[in-house]
Amino acid sequence: MVLELPRLSPRVKVTVLEGKQLLGTARTRAVVTDRPFEEGGTDAGFTSGEMLLLAIGSCSAGSLRNHLAARGMPCRDLAVEVFFEPSGTAGARERIVIALDLDERFYRDDPARIAAAATCGGVTSRVRLGSEVEVRFTGRAGAAGK
Repeated sequence: MVLELPRLSPRVKVTVLEGKQLLGTARTRAVVTDRPFEEGGTDAGFTSGEMLLLAIGSCSAGSLRNHLAARGMPCRDLAVEVFFEPSGTAGARERIVIALDLDERFYRDDPARIAAAATCGGVTSRVRLGSEVEVRFTGRAGAAGK
């Protein structure tokens, strides 16, 4: 009998560094985010928005690669570009566009199937379905300003 442990949800921690820089850690990895020079940063890393787009693009490309590979389709030239596009409605948030750069014969007959494969991963599906966001306080007393 094999004991299956529940899969833990991804978790990251972000702490404040100097200036506009933030340190993000997950598992044994770390990345610094920053703001561009024109926004008071040192441009030493991705912005938070760029990291969001990178997560979406990485998830989409990985899901699509797996989908194509399972069907014996080579995907060496697959590229995904993700960007914000103005919604055209005053006060509305931008839409997130996932642009797939791949051979037309992979999607010509059934583009909806390929679009579904590109948005079925954990990150893209959470964004597409509008996951709830909740703020919780951890109750660190007396540590303000540290």
